[in-house]
Order: sequence, then structure tokens, then C-alpha cells
Amino acid sequence: MKQLILLILCVLCFGFSAEAQKTVTGKIIDEFGEPIPGVNILEKNTDNGTFSDFDGKYSVKVADNAILVFSYLGFKTQEVSVTGKTEISITMATDNTQLEEIVVIGYGSVKRDKIATSIVTVEGAEIAKQVASNPAEALQGKAAGVQVLSSGGSPGASPRIVIRGVVTANLTTAPLIVIDGVLQPNGTSLNSVNAQDIESFQILKDAAASAIYGSRASNGVVMITTKRGKSGKTVISADLNYGVQFWERIQSADAQEYIRIQNARRVNDGNAPLFNPEDFPGQGTDWWNEVVQNYAPILNANVRLSGGSEKIKYSGSLGVFDQQANYSKGFYQRITGRFNIDFKISDKVSLKQDISPRIERWENTPNLLFNALRIDPLTSVFIPQSEREGRNEFSIFGLSQNLVPNPVGQLARQFNENDFFAFFSNTQLDYKILPSLTFTSQFGFNVSRTTSQTFNPEFFIGPTRQLEINNITKTISNSLDYVINNTLTFDKTFNDKHYVNVTAGVLFDSENGDNLQGFRDGIPSNTNVNLRQLNAAEGETIRTFGNEFTRNVFSGIFRGIYSYDNRYTFNASIRSDQSSVFPEEGRDAIFTAASLAWDVDSEKFFKSEVINNLRVKVSAGEVGNQNIGINGQFFRIGSGNFVFGGERVVANTLSQFGNPDLRWETVRDQNIGVLLGLLNNKFTFEAEYYKKTSEGLLFQVELPNFTGIPATVAQNVGSFESKGFDFTFGYNDKWEDFTLGLNLTLSTNESRAIELAPGNEVILGQRRARLGNRFVKITELGETIGLFQGFQTAGIFQSQTELNSHTSEDGTRIQPNAQIGDLRFVDQNGDGLLNDDDLTTIGNPFPDFYGGLNINMGYKNFDLTMQWYGTYGNDVFNLNTEYITSGAQGLNTRAGLENLVWTPENTGAKYPRLTENDRNGNYQNPSDLFIEDGSYLRLRNIQLGYNLKLKGINKCRLYLAGQNLLTLTNYSGFDPEVSSGGIINGYGVDGSRNPVAKTFLLGLNLTL
Repeated sequence: MKQLILLILCVLCFGFSAEAQKTVTGKIIDEFGEPIPGVNILEKNTDNGTFSDFDGKYSVKVADNAILVFSYLGFKTQEVSVTGKTEISITMATDNTQLEEIVVIGYGSVKRDKIATSIVTVEGAEIAKQVASNPAEALQGKAAGVQVLSSGGSPGASPRIVIRGVVTANLTTAPLIVIDGVLQPNGTSLNSVNAQDIESFQILKDAAASAIYGSRASNGVVMITTKRGKSGKTVISADLNYGVQFWERIQSADAQEYIRIQNARRVNDGNAPLFNPEDFPGQGTDWWNEVVQNYAPILNANVRLSGGSEKIKYSGSLGVFDQQANYSKGFYQRITGRFNIDFKISDKVSLKQDISPRIERWENTPNLLFNALRIDPLTSVFIPQSEREGRNEFSIFGLSQNLVPNPVGQLARQFNENDFFAFFSNTQLDYKILPSLTFTSQFGFNVSRTTSQTFNPEFFIGPTRQLEINNITKTISNSLDYVINNTLTFDKTFNDKHYVNVTAGVLFDSENGDNLQGFRDGIPSNTNVNLRQLNAAEGETIRTFGNEFTRNVFSGIFRGIYSYDNRYTFNASIRSDQSSVFPEEGRDAIFTAASLAWDVDSEKFFKSEVINNLRVKVSAGEVGNQNIGINGQFFRIGSGNFVFGGERVVANTLSQFGNPDLRWETVRDQNIGVLLGLLNNKFTFEAEYYKKTSEGLLFQVELPNFTGIPATVAQNVGSFESKGFDFTFGYNDKWEDFTLGLNLTLSTNESRAIELAPGNEVILGQRRARLGNRFVKITELGETIGLFQGFQTAGIFQSQTELNSHTSEDGTRIQPNAQIGDLRFVDQNGDGLLNDDDLTTIGNPFPDFYGGLNINMGYKNFDLTMQWYGTYGNDVFNLNTEYITSGAQGLNTRAGLENLVWTPENTGAKYPRLTENDRNGNYQNPSDLFIEDGSYLRLRNIQLGYNLKLKGINKCRLYLAGQNLLTLTNYSGFDPEVSSGGIINGYGVDGSRNPVAKTFLLGLNLTL
């Protein structure tokens, strides 16, 4: 009987449950009648829900008395009861208060109108539109005052980010990277982050914004917030694209033109021709085709899963990236995972856990263009078959006429493997002590391991091109970096007018690492890859190196934000740091900042139907820099080999002079700005002026000769100043089915040296042996940093009369070796001599202004985005001019050079006559002949997409994309965006690095 009653009850309950469920359908539109896809429809107090499709339609099965919650970013959330309804269609209204963007500001977040500092936000959706190994590439031109300098076109190359100029003499000018509140080690590459995982970039440009990070914020701060799960049903999305990359070539002279040029060089100097054209029929070797692959594939695939309920939200992603080089050697491959979980343990306690493993593999991409341009076309790639007897496979390559290494042989001999594994974890506990008081404890760490191995095979090409014994080098590097942050935040609004936000905390940041390297020669086989191990080597040469380091910073922070009636906003912060890098007496530093903003549009006296937003802000603050070697405070002992009495003696010497008085490098910053919004923000404009001044620069100063120590000592001397303007213009509008968004950024910057180390009146860089062993980069007191120096020219001598008239006061010819067709150098000081005293500034690698134009258009199911970036007024020092326009040392030249050099029939030529001896030093002295206008405008990215309507699929978008397809420039080299080293001494110098590739892509975005 009991079983029968239980069975009846179960049937009744099932029947009741079935009756209580029903399907509700409907359509969601905006105030203009347009459907809104992706609206979150959730049954209240459950995790049951769905999303609207591309047409704004939805269907969901809910309880008969349920309440549906409709929510979407930028619109007011609505709740509707389904009682007695099976069809619910709604119109969602714009929520202007929700559009007040939440900004991450360091150890917290607030609405944008509550900050008075200079912070720019770039949404992750904008970053994801560009396919690259490093998401920083997509920042170019999107944020005023932020320069993203390309590191070339090699796979995995990491661009440099420079925020508002240079205020440090250190090699690194990179900003601090912060990912989900966890400070990253110095020099962190954004290759560590998958662009598809990024919710937003927050770039802290002024000291008032970045002072909360104190000692590590002198170069600005880039904060990355990753995507997290949201309440609602599970959403699965996939992004896939595949493309090809190619380089535009510089045409080199073929065999016949090469012979004519080399013969002309000799004939012009009164010598007999070197080559008989009949001995070299045909066009010779096309080294570009032999070395460069026309198309290199690139693949990017990502899958994401997210969802959750009010208690648990989750997000997980997996990404694969594979980029091949435009050579047969060189690649970059990466697999990333990111898993974020948010737990709401109770009304007061919540927990966040993020983990992100990453695997990378790469083979260093060679830079062979320099040799491919210079090697003569008369040389064959391989030696004849009859000459190969007794040679291994690495010794069968032709020896060039001009002793330039055979680039095909170089490629064959490159064996380099790199493996990298990293694991990132971030745990954050929030405890709401009171509704307005929250305690946050965070522990984040990065652990990584890099293994690199290089094998150099035995080979013989010629007496000067050989390696008698093969060798192997293996390096293992480990790092462990972690942060412990404990903060207390008070956030409350009093009487609807007084907003107060106060944050205080204690922080600890630690960077730790070690490395070990081993070298041995005599591997038993050149070709057996299994024997490429240190233990397999049989040679006598064994070298090992090893080191470890620790860098700790202990800090205390305090920040206060006050806003009165949404009209007046005041921010202030203070941070105290102690760094283990400095001696004990110099470890402490305090960094302060303050800012004030006035929202004029909120004043009662301000009434305008046109201007809806008008804000004025001013700020000042200071930040620090500790980027020096961790041993700068210590004296070091080294060993050296000496010969006494004909015998080798190993002796210990003082190799480093320590400085017990080292202290922080400090940067003081002032900023003033205005923000304007017109016609309900249809038009926006923002302008800022800034001035940054560094004090106590951490210079490596050369020791006096009498110390007997051939080294430098770290000192706090010198000062740099950086100032400029940032402008941002925006326009957004919609006409029926057509939408248009424009964003233009323009920036200026001047970075000057206002104080240098005592006894060092200049900083010199880029010494070039072929150019008289002179430096081509110079930083002088009171001048722009990193300028180009050399001889100024005054055209080309056109007659004997001009030669004879170029004399000193006593009638002596200033250039006695010059002939008609040679360069005329300017005697700057009028002493009748040409020497280093006549070197002068000949160019500036930094632009007068730089900026970007970003365009977003949509029409019905089509969308089009374009990203333009350009610079104006910058110069490039083209080192290739020394070779490809002179033919010196029998090197090959650019195609068509015969029409570019001076001849009696071509007196208006830019380049001087062809000469073998070059007794005038046309190409043996740095001069403005090497300087070219580096201004350019580049289409960085263009993407055309089409949204397909497919049943059961929320979003299906196909797109075609192109990157770097168009560059408008007068520069004659591969790429006007060049650098050969650090920002100060390398920026703007072109040494034929691998250029940025043009890329075509086909992609798919899919959301289920």
C-alpha cells in the first residue's frame, strides 16, 4: 500500500512539474526598432537562461510563475513576469548611467567620472581584430601618447611600448605590465597573453595615475583585465583564422648590371675593368629567391567557454598560435590556456581563482637580408659536384667573390631550439566587512622555465669561412615571481553628493631567477640529432656559466578619491617602497601624487544643448625607477689571464666598482587636460599637455683611467625631460542600417637631456667601423636625445672650379682628394680641416607627431574596420646606403643604381660617382647622405566581415583581413619603422632587419 501511495505521489508531482513548465518566445529591439543580439535572458534566482540570436529573437523554457530578467551592457535591465504569457517582446532603453565605464586603476576600480588622472582604455574587442603573436601590436594608433615600436617581422617578435617619451637612460623604456592585478617581471613580453582573452587594456599615462605602483612606474603602466564568466547559460565561442605573409623585396642588381657597376668603379679611378661580361652570361644568382620564401603561413585558433550562476561564474579558453618565418628556418608556436572562476561563498565572502598555463616553442629566425642584398650575383649557391668530394653537407656552398657569407649556407647551418613553459596563478579573496568596507587579499605568481640549445656544425667553405670542430651550447633559465597584496577599501556615497573611496594596503613583490649554461665541442656527428647533447661531446673545450638573483620590493599604499556632486573630483595617493636593489640606507622612497577634475557641464550655470560633457583636469605626481643591475651596490672580483715570463697566469682583479650610495631614480610629472563631448557624445575631443622630468638618473659612468678598472660604476647623475601634447578625436553616429565610428589620435613629444653625468658631456651610440669608427648617435646636454650625427654635405662637386674654391682662409683645399662627382663636406668650424670637430646633428629619429585613425563601419550584415598609423617628420639613418649604393668591396648594389649615381650625363643625382678607392670618403664617413625621410602612413589592419543567419547559432561571422597592405612613404628601405638596439641609441637606424610582413587572412567567428 505504501509503495502504491508513493507511486501515485510521484506521478502527481511529475504531472504538476510538467504543467508548471512552458516555453516563452519573443523579440528584443532597441529604441530605434533594431534587433539586439546577445541579450542575456535569465530566469530570476536560477541559472536557467538563454541569449537572443542575431535577429533579437529568443526561446526559453521556464516555470509558469517565473520572472525573466533581460540584461545587456549599455541598456537598462528589465524584469518581466511570464504569468499567463507565452510571448514576451520588449524594447530595451539606453542606460546612460551604465555607460559610465568602470575603470581599473590599480588595486581597485571606479567609474571613469571618479578619476582625475590620465588613463586611456582600449577594449579587448578592438585588440582581437588584429592577428599577431603579441596583442601590443594592435595598440598602435589607438591610444594617444602611446608609441608601439615594431621589432621587425620575425615570428614572435615583441614590439616595444613607449608611453610619453623617454625619461631614463637605461636600455629598457618598457612600462610596467599588470595582468589582473598581478605585477609582471621587468621586461615581460605580451606574448604571454592571448589577445582573445583580453577584456580591456588600461594605460596609465601620467604619474598621478601610476604613482600607486611607485618604484616600477616611471615608464608608465599597462594594465590588462582578462575576460570572466557571466551569469547565464553556457556560451561556447570559437575564433579561427588562417593566412599567409610575404615581404616586398628590394631589387638587387643582376649579374650584368653588377659587372657594369664594378667595372665603372675601376674605370672612374683610372684602372682597367675587372670583369669581362662574356665570362658571365645570364643574370646570375637571384639571392632573394634562393633565401626568402614568398609565402609563410600563420594560424590562430581559439575556443572559449563561459557561463555560470549567481554563485559560480566560470570562463575557460584554449588558444593555438603558429607563425612561420619567410625563410626555411624560423617559427614561433604557442599554446595558451586561461581558466577564471568566481565563487560567491556568501553575501560577504567571494573568491576568484585564475590559472593560465602556457607552452611556447620557437626557432630563432635568422636575419639574412643584409647578406642577401650584398653578396654578388656571380657566385653560385653551391660549388660544382666535382668539387664536393670529401666535404660534408654544410661545406658545399659557394664562396662569394666579395667574402660576404653565403646566406643559403648560413641558413643550412642554423640549428636552434627553444622551449618555454610558464604557469600563472592568481587567487583573490574579498571579504565585505561592511557594505562599504571590503578587505582584499591577493596572491599571484608566475613560474617559468626556458630551455635553449644551439648547435654549430663543422664546415669548410674557405680559409676565412670554416669551423673546424662542431659545438653545442645549452642554456636553462628558471624564474619564480610572486606578489602578495592585502588591501582595505572603503567606498560609499553620502547624501547622494559626497562620494568617498579610500584604499590602503601592504604589498610584497618578489622576482627570483637562475640560469645555467654549458658549452662543449666535438659532437661525434654533424647530422645525428640524437647526439646533440652536452654529454655526447668528445672535445676538450668545456665551459659553464651560472647565476641566480632575487629582487624584492616591500610597499605600503594609500589612495583617496573624493567627488562632490559629480562636479569636483579629487584624487591623491602615496606609496612607500623598499627595494633590495639598493644599499640599505638608500632603499626607502616615497612617491606621491594628486589630481583634480572639474565637470563644468554639471554646474547649474552651464546650460548647453550642444555640449553635454565638459571636463577640465590637472595632476602632478612622482614615480620611481629601479631598473639597474642587482649588484650595482657591490664591488666585484673577477679573474683574468695574463702572461708572465712566457707562462699563462690566472689572477684576480677588481672588475666592478660598487656604489654604496645608490638610490631611486625619480620622475616628476605634470599633466593638464580637457575633455569635450558634443551632441550626446556624437563628437568627442580630448587634449592633454604633459611634462615629465627625471632626476637622479641611474647612469653607468666610466671610471677614471687612474683606477685601473676598465668598467663602469652605477651612479645617480643626470636628468631627462619629456613633454608634449596628446589629442583624441571621436565621432559615432547611426543612420538606419548604417553605423560609423571614427577615432583619431595625434601626439607630439620631445625628450631632452637637461643634465648628464659629470665629465660626460655627451652620450654616444652606434659606433660604425666602416664609417671611420665614428658614432652615428649622440645625446648632448640640452638637446633631443638620440639624434644622428655626421658630416653635413653641400651637394656634389660639379666642376674643377668648385673643387678649387672649396678652400680654407689660406687657400688650402679642404678636400684635397676629392674629384668631380664626389660629395662636398661642410667645414663647420672654418678651420680648413675636416675632422671630428666638424661633426654636427644631421637628423632626428623621433617624429614631429604620430598618430592613428581607426574606422568602424557597419551596414546591415556587413562590417568594415580599418586601422591606420603614421609618423611625420622623423629621419632614418640607412646603413644600407654604405653598401647598396656604392658597390664598395665588390658588394652588390640595388637595381638601377646606374641611373642614381653622379655621371657627367646625370649631374643632378643624389648619390656621388662610382669609385673603387673612395679617397674622398663618400661612403667612409657618416653624413646626411645616409639620412632619409622616415615619415609614413600605413594601413595596419583592414577587415571586412559578414554575419550569416544560421538556425541554432547565435553568431556566425566570416571575414577577410589584411595587415600592413599599404605603406605610403618616401623611404627607400624595406621598412621605415626601424630600430637597431635601445630607444636612445638604436631607434631610427636601419640595418636591414626582417621587415614587417604583409598578411592576408580568412577567418571565422562562431558563437553557440
